Order: sequence, then C-alpha cells, then structure tokens
Amino acid sequence: MPDFEKDPTEDQEETYENKVRKFGETSAEEYSGLEDKLGPNEDILAISSAKLKEDDRSIIALTDKRLIVFNSDRSKLLGERKTFKDVRLEDIQDIEGKQRKEFEVMIIKTEKEKKKLMTPEGEGIEISGHIRDQQESMKHDPAEQLEKIGEERDKGNISQEEYENKKDELM
Repeated sequence: MPDFEKDPTEDQEETYENKVRKFGETSAEEYSGLEDKLGPNEDILAISSAKLKEDDRSIIALTDKRLIVFNSDRSKLLGERKTFKDVRLEDIQDIEGKQRKEFEVMIIKTEKEKKKLMTPEGEGIEISGHIRDQQESMKHDPAEQLEKIGEERDKGNISQEEYENKKDELM
C-alpha cells in the first residue's frame, strides 16, 4: 500500500465517487490519503493513475491550485526518497502529449523543468484539458464572473437555477 492511502470517511468516499474526475485505476483510499495532505481551501478536482517509469505506481492529483504527482516508488535517488512533486498551475507553460501503445506520455514544462508522466491510454489529452481549464478559471476574478452571469440571467440567456449553480461554483 502506498504511503498516501488511508481508509476514507463517508464524506470522502461520497466526494470521490460523485465529484472527482477519475482516470485510470484510482481508489477512494488514495483520494482520502491525498486529500489529507492538501492545504486549506484546496480541493482535488481530478485524480489519475500514472507512472514516472515503467514499474512504479504514482498518482496525479489536479487541485484547484496545483498539479501534484505522488510517487509510491520506494527507491532512493542520491540518498533521498522523493514522495511527491507539486507544480503550481500558474507555472505550467506547456503540456505536450505523445501517444504510445497502452499509455500516453505527458510532458509538463515549466520555466525550470520538464516532468514526464505516463498516463492511461487516451486520457492524457483529457487530463491536460482539465489542467488548462483550471488555469483559465484562475485568471478570472470570481466577483467579475458573478457580475457577468448575473447580466446573462437578467437578459434571459440563462435560468435562475443555472445562475445559482454557477454562483455556488464561484463561491
């Protein structure tokens, strides 16, 4: 069992099942272990199984603030065991994908480094899309967005229910 797994609470299990996008083989136990390691007011939006090299088991967690790669590999590199690496979403400059048989390689580029991740086949592009969507949503001021959707509601372009749902998302 990787270091980041733990038995989920009922709330964590419900959130994992109903609100988190899942890719590859992930579990509620991994989700709950990762959730306990997040900062205040940080939520996991998506979780995926991944590999940093052929024989390891890693998890990618996309939160509303960063991309975190949790590595379960127990090998040490120069006497250090790196259990996780996080990349702030605003630091990600480019994401490149390469199709391979049975998996995809995602290359996440920042100013300082390139991080290669093997994701489940056919899912790297969707994961990168979620990263880009989250980056885009971070650029907008929630108050400004709320004002715009209020205008759309007032024009009759969206219903009161759609307005309330979007308002809840923003808050």
